[in-house]
Amino acid sequence: MTTKICSGVALLGAAILVIGLGGCATGNTTTSQGIGPITYTQGKDTTGTMQPLIDAWNAEHPDQKVTFVELPESSDEQRTALALDFQGHSASYDVVQTDVVWTSEFAARKWIMPLTDLGLSFDGMFDPVLKTGQYNGVQYAAPFTASGRFLYYHSDLVTTPPTTWSELQSACSIATANGIGCYAGQYAQYEGLTVNFSEAVNSAGGQILTADGSPNLNTPEAKAGLQFLVDGFTNGTIPKETITYKEEESRRAFQQGKLLFLVNWPYVYNTSQREGSDSVMQGKVGVAPLPGKSGVGTSTLGGANLAINADSAHSITAAAFISYLESEKVQRSVLTIHGDPPVLKSLYDDTELQDQVPYLRTLKESLNAAKGRPTTIAYNELSLAIQKAVYPALQGTTSVDETLRSLNDKLVSLVESNK
Repeated sequence: MTTKICSGVALLGAAILVIGLGGCATGNTTTSQGIGPITYTQGKDTTGTMQPLIDAWNAEHPDQKVTFVELPESSDEQRTALALDFQGHSASYDVVQTDVVWTSEFAARKWIMPLTDLGLSFDGMFDPVLKTGQYNGVQYAAPFTASGRFLYYHSDLVTTPPTTWSELQSACSIATANGIGCYAGQYAQYEGLTVNFSEAVNSAGGQILTADGSPNLNTPEAKAGLQFLVDGFTNGTIPKETITYKEEESRRAFQQGKLLFLVNWPYVYNTSQREGSDSVMQGKVGVAPLPGKSGVGTSTLGGANLAINADSAHSITAAAFISYLESEKVQRSVLTIHGDPPVLKSLYDDTELQDQVPYLRTLKESLNAAKGRPTTIAYNELSLAIQKAVYPALQGTTSVDETLRSLNDKLVSLVESNK
């Protein structure tokens, strides 16, 4: 084996060199050492982020080349494809990009390997972001991109963005005076509804599951969170048509000037500023942390993690590739070229980047206070239960109290059956 193996492994430092290498050997022994070509997979790369990064890696590591396989764009289809591969132990993929909510399930089923003995460093990352890759206190996935949500607003109409729900309600008079809707998130019956419900509960000081995984919706805080959303639909703060909104529908409504406030992910900022788009908001978009019941609210954590297939024959190369993707150089380019928020805290304090990315300071504030969606090996079932219960409450067909009572009972049964 050539010295390229040494350079690839060197990304992980001396700790990796100790693990089965015994130095940089020559000869065809890469499989037993966990070094060699690997396959990386993720959902459809709509931003064109990954291939240039992989090409740069391959140019430096001809003996440890990475093959890129794209999965469908749908998160559900991605998870299904990965689950089938994991269950068949075919090891078609070595490094997999995962949704932050998949960690517990994949780790509990032993589909992905712990990263603790592979020499990876997670220093300088946001603590809430790092925890999305943990299961039972062990790091199973490495954060690659981090994302929190913002309150976008008409900066030409709103001087000071609201920090509480009551301030938001008061500001809706501006929307009425201008003949536009006041506030929207994503309320269609899909994963986005779970995100918005989680934010409302967390922003009222509650939590869907406690630290030990117990459902916790029979509380004043959970009631306040759901009541905020229900009242919004009842009193018109949230326009009726938003009951069908996903991310893109809500983005378009805001960009077309139909909403005063919007809660959405960071990508909306760049799309709203593009000339020649359907946006009438160029130069008029303000960004602030989410409002909450008594002060600044709590964003849901988004982003993507990187995990290693438990059946990978080349786990050392896989770990080195992950280390490369988490390097400051790559993280910086992912932000500046493609607009994906990085996981390294230091980049958020970089004055040059702050000038290039106006929302960077706000995103840092959002990430520091953000919380992940409920952590459970049965996350898909939990999310579907939330969507099924909360959607009719927003439509006014079930009461807040009954919704939370029946949903809590459903989640108790779900958690118990998956212990």
